[in-house]
Amino acid sequence: MIAFLKLIRIKNLIIIAFTQYMVRFCLILPFIKNESPYYELQMTELQFFLLVLSTIMIAAAGYIINDYFDVRIDKVNKPEKMVIDKGVKRRVAMGAHTVINILAIMIALFVSYSIGYWKLALVHFICTAGLWFYSTTFKRQFLIGNVVIALFTAMVPLVVGVYELLLIYKNYLPVDETLNLSITWRWVLGISFFAFITTLLREIIKDMEDYEGDMEYGCNTLPIAIGIPKAKLVVTAIAVLTMAAMGYIQYLNSRLGDFISFAYFTAAIQLPLVYLIYRTLKATEKKHFHIAGSTAKVIMFLGVCYLFIVYYYLIGRA
Repeated sequence: MIAFLKLIRIKNLIIIAFTQYMVRFCLILPFIKNESPYYELQMTELQFFLLVLSTIMIAAAGYIINDYFDVRIDKVNKPEKMVIDKGVKRRVAMGAHTVINILAIMIALFVSYSIGYWKLALVHFICTAGLWFYSTTFKRQFLIGNVVIALFTAMVPLVVGVYELLLIYKNYLPVDETLNLSITWRWVLGISFFAFITTLLREIIKDMEDYEGDMEYGCNTLPIAIGIPKAKLVVTAIAVLTMAAMGYIQYLNSRLGDFISFAYFTAAIQLPLVYLIYRTLKATEKKHFHIAGSTAKVIMFLGVCYLFIVYYYLIGRA
């Protein structure tokens, strides 16, 4: 059981669930309450729980199939962390991947049908198929794998916004023509884009960490294609642009007198990004790249935790 929990990255799945509940209750709920105190979330607790369950099941299946096809590479890159062929047999892994994916799609179909938007289940199907092709093909290609996995990570908060806000429009717009959730959409898209950027950073750093095994088995990742020194510069450039964008947001916050957000962004986003750049540029060993990649994950988590502050401000104003 412990080996299987490691295989599906149980800690990552908990963070995915945490992110989706944060977007629902600390972003969408206070924003619609700020629009009107009479507005309510339209998905039931059961429907939303099943939506989250479907999401983490698809992610779990993706982790399984990724490790399944990476057995030979992982023997070079991280033999001490391997689970398949050590704690979990290959046929068990493939069977679990199939069963989990089928159940996840069935759950997504039930939820989307129950809210009257059955076509939304196609998003879950696309993610399932995309994670398969990522594991078999995309991750070995120049930059494509990094972008694909970053897009799927961005879908974690975005899918919550799509499900919840579509229902709110459907049920409230006929009786309130002034309903405008554009600001809420912007926040959801902003969180999704932040997830995309931080994941892209982590994936490129991870490819530098896995350079040896990827090179041995013919992968064409960014560090292999352009070299680790140039890949470090790519990570630095993305991180600096992210810091510049966050700096602009901080500037706007300070003009509005929101110094709590200014301080939070400085401590939880800007300084860790500086540390990530430093660790990446100085990295010479696997463990150094691992620390830099873990820093990107921490930055993403702290970005999600900022929604607690959003909730505080919006509920306080309502």
